[in-house]
Amino acid sequence: MLLRFRASALPALTVPSRRFYHGRVVEDARGPHPLVADLALLAVAGFWGLTFPLGKIVLAVLGPFTYLAVRFTIGALLIVTGTPSDRLTMAWQRWAQALGVGTVFFLGYAFQTVGLRLTTASKTAFITGLSTVIVPVISAVWLRRPPRAGVLAGILLASGGLALLTLTEAVAVQTGDWLVLGCAVCFAFHIVLVGRLARAIEPLAFAAAQVVPVGLFSTLAAVPERPLLGLVSAGAAVWAMIVFMAATGTVFAMLVQTWAQRYTTPSHVGLVFTFEPVAAALAAYLILGEVPSARQAVGAALILAGILASELNLTPRDVRHPRSPEGRP
Repeated sequence: MLLRFRASALPALTVPSRRFYHGRVVEDARGPHPLVADLALLAVAGFWGLTFPLGKIVLAVLGPFTYLAVRFTIGALLIVTGTPSDRLTMAWQRWAQALGVGTVFFLGYAFQTVGLRLTTASKTAFITGLSTVIVPVISAVWLRRPPRAGVLAGILLASGGLALLTLTEAVAVQTGDWLVLGCAVCFAFHIVLVGRLARAIEPLAFAAAQVVPVGLFSTLAAVPERPLLGLVSAGAAVWAMIVFMAATGTVFAMLVQTWAQRYTTPSHVGLVFTFEPVAAALAAYLILGEVPSARQAVGAALILAGILASELNLTPRDVRHPRSPEGRP
């Protein structure tokens, strides 16, 4: 006996969508199913997590700003050369705004990368993840949007987790942990700024305008590190790691997130990205052999629970985009 199925009875793999073009929102006929976008974002979070232990290895050979300069210069070249010129065209006022956001993005990476040299890869990933919890606090103060109950619960959980993860027996926080916390604050401001501008700027141009300043400012900051000497002495394995991170953690992540965030909700994006510190902890264990103490493991779990609590309560009214178009790191 033959069974006949109507097309309408099958789960839809495409949905109506919208896209940007020259600052305007235009309609696409069909877009991917949100599950496809979520899976793509999950891959991005995995690549971000992998960059923490790989970056730790690279930083044993290169200075922090030399590493950032090479990685983001390669990323910027790949983006700019691979993007049609008309997709990079926008008014100079928009370029100024986007470059300003890129400067905040650079500060976040500067704090994170210097801090990564002074603390573990897994701790760096979990503390960086606090940026998602800090966003509602900035919105409450700057945009006068009071945080909801779930966000407040998330802040309390994450704060307790941060204390367990970072405090030493002498009840002191290590310098590297403070620097990474500064990174989380910068990334939180970056998230808010991107949320205010993302709908007005073509995504590829916006992403390019943020990646380029990181490469430029990192190159200037790397001068005291004698970058040429370090790059010449770096082996093929180090270069391979940098190119891999530039291609996956910067270019691939930026392009996928720029595409995927148009087809899924902000809450889904934030929830998917909670996989980043988990992936980083797993990669740090497999690659570096980092094994957290019982107290640090509880702290990491509380931070993750706090991020989840705040994201489950997040709506587009709080922040349109949980992350920047190119993401991090």
